[in-house]
Amino acid sequence: MKAKFVCYHLKNTGEICDNGCDKPEGCHLHCNAKLCRLCRAYGKPTKIDEPPGIENDLCSYCNKSNYQIRHVNILWDKAQIHDQYNEKVIL
Repeated sequence: MKAKFVCYHLKNTGEICDNGCDKPEGCHLHCNAKLCRLCRAYGKPTKIDEPPGIENDLCSYCNKSNYQIRHVNILWDKAQIHDQYNEKVIL
């Protein structure tokens, strides 16, 4: 029996499974697996199910580091605004 479809599931190595299968969802190993796409920064497979508001094709590690950088920048901006306010009040 010839396979009608090819499994396009991404393995942890970043390669495509490429097994022949009868279902469009994938082969018998991957038909129930979560869909993945490659991280834009590192090329690692990442889940398609992401928290709302995150649409940047990055893996969870990259999103975490981006969040930390944004948070530190916000704190830095608040500290600078506070320092400028204190300088005006003292003068």
